[in-house]
Amino acid sequence: MWKIGEFSEMTNLTVKTLRYYNEIGLLIPEDVDIYSGYRYYGKKNLQEVKIIEQLKKVGFTLEEIKT
Repeated sequence: MWKIGEFSEMTNLTVKTLRYYNEIGLLIPEDVDIYSGYRYYGKKNLQEVKIIEQLKKVGFTLEEIKT
């Protein structure tokens, strides 16, 4: 599992974008620490980012991807 900053570097998505994707329910971290609120991303999330990026490239909106 990776913290949001590490995951941001791996995916070339900003922390702000990752937080936004979480807020709209598009990319939910695999775990969130209930005490600190830290988001932890895993391999499943890495695959989801790849799919999101591919769908964005062919013209899908974030809302369409979410659906």
